[in-house]
Amino acid sequence: KSAIKEIFEKKEGQSMCTSIELTAENGAKFWGRTMDLAMTMFGEDGGAESVITTIPAEAKIASQLTDWTAKYATMGVGVKGTPILFDGINEAGLAGDLQVLFESTADSLENLKQRGLTPLMNTEFVTYVLTHFKSVAEIREHYQELGLADQATQVNGQGFTFPLHYNFVDESGDGVVLEPVENGAFKLYDSVGVVTNSPEYSWHTTNLRNYLGLTDVDVKDPRNYKNGVTLPPIEGGTGYGMAGIPGSYTSPARFVRSFTIANAMDDFAVDRGIAQLYAAFRPVIIPEGIERKTADAPISDYTRYWSGYDLRKRAVYVQTGLGLAFTKQTLNADAQEISYTTIDRG
Repeated sequence: KSAIKEIFEKKEGQSMCTSIELTAENGAKFWGRTMDLAMTMFGEDGGAESVITTIPAEAKIASQLTDWTAKYATMGVGVKGTPILFDGINEAGLAGDLQVLFESTADSLENLKQRGLTPLMNTEFVTYVLTHFKSVAEIREHYQELGLADQATQVNGQGFTFPLHYNFVDESGDGVVLEPVENGAFKLYDSVGVVTNSPEYSWHTTNLRNYLGLTDVDVKDPRNYKNGVTLPPIEGGTGYGMAGIPGSYTSPARFVRSFTIANAMDDFAVDRGIAQLYAAFRPVIIPEGIERKTADAPISDYTRYWSGYDLRKRAVYVQTGLGLAFTKQTLNADAQEISYTTIDRG
């Protein structure tokens, strides 16, 4: 079976990814994502193997549409031997990822060119952006020049299509979500620091308003009711401030839960950034076996890996869902050739 088919195929497997951004006391940015799939990624079900890919500046990228040359050195988690990065960071401190969005669209190569858009493969979009742009500000300037082609990703003579949207953040804290919902062209949204999957981003940010009552402050005092009943809080009120926070693994629930928790966490020193980021993700890391497409599906949807990025140090920490080990790698901006690093399965 092909590596890409094992990792992503539209509507044949589920995807329930989450990304979160945090800021340390000194302003340093930390950002990461979960990759939640009912697909193999590290050979755990006899399937494909994902790696940390390093792309040097000036490297030739062998695209399935039009080859390009990398302007900025880039590193991230992707499919060995392909231009595909699921998430990554470049030498300028710009980071980003791809996630499933079933509302996404594409257009033909001919139509994209007639519309004055540069056609791109949606599976290569993260790689293209990170190797071309140094900041979110540059993405804002150029995103309207880009469009996604309806070309299927070809592997061993077979074509596969994937519904995706994209999230980018840089050291300044500026962040955007790009959703290809305009016949392959993009809508741009300012990021609120959290991204999940469908529906479109504007729906999620509107839905957040339903949870303005959530707080990090416990309820300590008993409540007196009109019928004369007085009810004291359970366990002295511990956890009451977050009472009502969505607890499921649906995309809307993960969005609200991640946003609320990330914004309620204590301030932290920069040397605790990755630990704090990982703590923010623990409520949305999906255990194996609790989410299946059908009752008889042999493979469950769970967190295949978590990746956390220190944007200041250009470093990534990756933990698979198979163990406790972390693989750390710092981007080598002086690398001379594309390389692949095996991720410790733990």
